Amino acid sequence: MAMLPSKLLFFFSPVFIHLLVLTMAQTNLLQHFCIENHGNFSANSDYKSNLDRLISSFSSDTNNDYGFYTGSFGENIDKAYAISLCRGDKKPETCRSCIKNSSQVLSQLCPNQKEAYIWYDDCMLRYANHTIFNSMEFGPYFWMYNPVNVTDENEFNEVLNALLGRLINFAALGDSRRKFAAGNATAEKSQQTMYALVQCTPDLTQQQCSDCLNQAIKLIPTCCSKRQGGRVVSPSCHFRYEKDPFYDLASTSPLPP
Repeated sequence: MAMLPSKLLFFFSPVFIHLLVLTMAQTNLLQHFCIENHGNFSANSDYKSNLDRLISSFSSDTNNDYGFYTGSFGENIDKAYAISLCRGDKKPETCRSCIKNSSQVLSQLCPNQKEAYIWYDDCMLRYANHTIFNSMEFGPYFWMYNPVNVTDENEFNEVLNALLGRLINFAALGDSRRKFAAGNATAEKSQQTMYALVQCTPDLTQQQCSDCLNQAIKLIPTCCSKRQGGRVVSPSCHFRYEKDPFYDLASTSPLPP
């Protein structure tokens, strides 16, 4: 996300963290969570071995060209579950590289927690010692914003809300491989074009995806009011908008009218 230098401001709670301002390059870590109350494992445990084998299978799967990976490995209390999702406009090789890097970094940041999350611009990875599939989960979540304000807040919000609404409808209709949409809209008076994308993990139903994204955009007045760019990111869905292009325009399909 194009952002100006600013300080990091965090607000902690048992359920989620609000990341109010964050300045990072697109290749850098956006956020991670180590869940402390769902159990720990040791370096030589069966859970660790199962987890490593599972995530390694994601980044080495050259037959997957849509960027969504789910799986489990092991038995009983040592069974590991994982999900990885790459941004819908990313190429397969970029996706696999991001997943591999994410697993390496997360193993350092959360060395013994059985449940953990990590997000980069290109991908997300989460794992746990319990099933995490086919369930809409909004927490833990975080947000980011561009500290530059828009010139006409009312017009900007009107156009942005309409654009995000169209994107959500389109993404939610996606199949079990991809629920992603990106597009742009131009404000009539200011002629300011805004770009946005939305995405859900494809294991969600149409209704679950829509519910998750609508819950996310309801946070715009709190997280990103008047801002030229913003995003809300959760385990099951995320959205982002900017005044400048930030996704691969060539790899996204035009939105229906």
